[in-house]
Amino acid sequence: MEPDQMEPYELKFCDLLLLSSHSQSPPSQSRLNSISASIMEALGPSGPGFLAVSNVPFVSSLRKSLLPLAQNLAFLRPKDRAAVLKKHGLGSDVNLKKPDRSVSSFARLLNYTEESVLDKAQENETNNGINGNKEEITCRHSFHELDESEFDHLGETFRKLGLCMMELGLRLSRVCDNALKINELEQSIIASGSAKGRLIHYHSNLDGLILKGSIERSKGAKMKKIAFNSISKEMSSVKELWQQWHYDYGIFTVLTSPLFLSSFIEGETLVTKECPAPNGHSCLQLFNKRKNRVFSVKYPADSFIIQVGEAADVLSRGKLRSTLHSVCRPFSLNGDISRETFVVFLQPSWGKILRNYEFSSHENEEEMKEGDEFWEIFSKIPPLSGRLRDGMTFAEFSRETTKQYYGSSGTQNS
Repeated sequence: MEPDQMEPYELKFCDLLLLSSHSQSPPSQSRLNSISASIMEALGPSGPGFLAVSNVPFVSSLRKSLLPLAQNLAFLRPKDRAAVLKKHGLGSDVNLKKPDRSVSSFARLLNYTEESVLDKAQENETNNGINGNKEEITCRHSFHELDESEFDHLGETFRKLGLCMMELGLRLSRVCDNALKINELEQSIIASGSAKGRLIHYHSNLDGLILKGSIERSKGAKMKKIAFNSISKEMSSVKELWQQWHYDYGIFTVLTSPLFLSSFIEGETLVTKECPAPNGHSCLQLFNKRKNRVFSVKYPADSFIIQVGEAADVLSRGKLRSTLHSVCRPFSLNGDISRETFVVFLQPSWGKILRNYEFSSHENEEEMKEGDEFWEIFSKIPPLSGRLRDGMTFAEFSRETTKQYYGSSGTQNS
């Protein structure tokens, strides 16, 4: 049964700009106060813990140039991929040697800059050297040849889009600080000096067969037959989720709207084409604590999602609430749908001291019992109360969280 769809509160970029500016014009103050209240409702205990920022200038062409490169990088031979990543200052935080991996991720740190990227974005949009073509994407991948030219703008596009997304998160943190009358969120992000950017390719079932070598060792029409017969046989064993249920543990997570690609084999070439979002939603799922239900998230194309992380729970003394979420696989008869996205994680400095203010952010988990409807989800979520101790540094909290999720005896160790 498909979850109900949820559309987030939509914050227009021009309003975010006004709310986060140091001078607001009195005639618009009443309207801005109303928008600020809606933001806090969306991000607070009674809301879903996320919102969408729409109509952001400059970024559409950057997104369309960057996201397809995630799949291209995933299919490179290891030696070629290592050379491309090194050239552009990227690495990976997943084991790319595993052929049955669900995701390929390519990451780098983005250094904070005080200069606004978005204030002057519209002036530079036509002169950035990036292809702003609005046509649908079609890519062809040879399994034998490396075309270095397709990665010419990888590092620069990654950096530019990442800085735009950092600025969105910083501006929203300033709005939240002002509404809560605290001076925690924005200064904590700035003090960290950097944010982590991740370019992510969520593998289709067809991708998995390619990486295992099942298709490359076959030829022509026989190749296609083997590929899709293999997929149909393996459908029952494929995990339902691309990414398991979890909370992010930083302050804000900023995500692009995803790009979906449909793939097929033509000779010894993989052809991928942009396709609509499966069932009309993003494959991002969240658990709404107030309604005790799972929702699939639908949000406008070329918008950004900003999710609350657990560090924001703590720093805001429970006035903001983090989002329990996962990424589900779409149902596809051919198993040929992949998902591309770009994510920036904003967090405090590693030395930031966290105080336990005795609020319970994960009250639903702590009350859940075996046999309850959502026990399977919550049984894999280590409670915040068991990961956070008063006076911990953010680095210690990060290590403890990672250990309890993914360590040798972690709830999601696989």
